[in-house]
Amino acid sequence: MKNMQIVFVPSRSLNGVSRKVDDAEFGEELENHMKNMLTKMYELNGAGLAGIQVGDSRRILVADGGTGPIMMVNPEIVERSEETVSLREGCLSLPDFRLDVERNSLIKVEYNSPLGEEQEKEFSGIESVIVQHEMDHLDGITLLQKISRLKRDMYIRKINKLKRKIKRRIEQSNQVYY
Repeated sequence: MKNMQIVFVPSRSLNGVSRKVDDAEFGEELENHMKNMLTKMYELNGAGLAGIQVGDSRRILVADGGTGPIMMVNPEIVERSEETVSLREGCLSLPDFRLDVERNSLIKVEYNSPLGEEQEKEFSGIESVIVQHEMDHLDGITLLQKISRLKRDMYIRKINKLKRKIKRRIEQSNQVYY
């Protein structure tokens, strides 16, 4: 498995709309890639991961809300409940950021498996929230777009400051002392 890296804000790539997976792209290679995404998600204690978060611009996502892994290609929500649920969400691309988000409590999604098989499934509760969160990523939407510009700018400054601090520590640890 190649070393899969998470894309962090403020990368503009997270705001891009993911492209549909072509028929020729379905198969074992896509399935293995998505299994690697699941592995990375589990390593980081995540519940979902969209392709765009690992530098893959295709409409793919993986998730596990506690009932086992889900791999979705070209997902489309075809039904939504009027009832909503509000949960505190986090995101692997936004370290140390949490936000209460209101989402549909029940959704029906049509999608393909990585091998191309057509699927349809209803998701409720936490699984519904996770799938909707990851589908937002496929449309270029992050949690930061759900807050005010001021709060967004404050968070990005905090992350950039942290990156500079880490970079300085790495540079200092690479110095040679005689």
